[in-house]
Amino acid sequence: MKQPASVTAIVHGTALLNRALVADAVILLRHGRIEEAGPAKRVRIPPGAQLIDATGCYVVPGFVDIHIHGSGGHRAEDGAPGMARHVVKAGTTWFLPTLMSNELGQMLVAIDHVRSCAGVVPGGATIGGIHLEGPFLNPKYGAQRPESNIEPDPESVRKLIERCGPTLKLVTIAPERKGALAAIRAFRAAGATVSIGHSDATEPEYLAGRAAGITHATHLFNAMPPRVWPTKQTYLGTKTVGIEELILADDDVSADIMADATAAHVQPTLLKLALKCKAVGKLSLITDAMVAAGLPCGEYTLADGQSLITTPAEDVARRADGALCGSVLSMCGALGNFIKHTAAPLETVLTMVSEAPARAVGIFDHKGSLDAGKDADVVLLDRELAVRQVLIAGKIEFTKSPDTP
Repeated sequence: MKQPASVTAIVHGTALLNRALVADAVILLRHGRIEEAGPAKRVRIPPGAQLIDATGCYVVPGFVDIHIHGSGGHRAEDGAPGMARHVVKAGTTWFLPTLMSNELGQMLVAIDHVRSCAGVVPGGATIGGIHLEGPFLNPKYGAQRPESNIEPDPESVRKLIERCGPTLKLVTIAPERKGALAAIRAFRAAGATVSIGHSDATEPEYLAGRAAGITHATHLFNAMPPRVWPTKQTYLGTKTVGIEELILADDDVSADIMADATAAHVQPTLLKLALKCKAVGKLSLITDAMVAAGLPCGEYTLADGQSLITTPAEDVARRADGALCGSVLSMCGALGNFIKHTAAPLETVLTMVSEAPARAVGIFDHKGSLDAGKDADVVLLDRELAVRQVLIAGKIEFTKSPDTP
């Protein structure tokens, strides 16, 4: 009986290698890992290898989404495996189900759900752990219920850490909240990346949060206070500094950012500014997608009971009052939107959906690039940047039907 090939070779594609696009590349996959990757003239394909013809395609690392609340009719709080099977179709191979601020008991139940299904999902992306976007946010900013955002008392922090266990990967917190600095230190000690978000921290509060362990910023330019134009009486001839400027000027802080089709979340000039200020590998794209992603436009319900509405005119989600409430984006969509708004090079933006988020949450040793030894999470994109095929751990998990536009 013929044995299946132990090596798979992806051939004839243009691959993202060392942050550059290399034509006619070969990527060898063995036992779920990348064995070798490089120009065809330098990589020897073993006899009997299974070949995947990537002619006309970009061969890139699997997309990493560190901020996603739902997708395909499934919510992070109670439908994470369904999310995994939906997002893989748009190139996401590893993601963090993101729990929004809610009553603490309900958040603990949601943590139990995600923890129970963390890891490889058959036919879907890998559930990499948990992102807690709350409940320690500033209640003045964002679409979450103000009453759900509490001060980070030691007991609540302890319960969240113990309930998450090793699945806790990312925590978004407002460092100006009472007790936040101790909470930041506790989350860092538990192994999580800590991110500033939904915050109006002053410069001293920002610096204190950084000293306590903040290394990332959540959805830069969103859920941060608007600038207040000074009056004749208050203007002193200088521009005040806010969180955005502090983040942009801080080379040791990474950030993630939203790029929707109509630039409703972040104006194109600010997208360009963020890219100029953050080195390659320090700025990530996220979807911040909600349950409605991939579904017909209409009204849907969040985990905290609020309604969100989507319309054909945009790829964002809004509350009934019109306030932004995440998106219905895919990572593939965010990739295309960012290029459209900024004209940034493709190879640069590809790092924003792979290397940068992997670095932000500490998994770049095995995810986020096509380097030898890393997990064989690979995406084939056509020249229009549509996903054609997705491999996770070297296994094909999605192939676009030839008759699908």
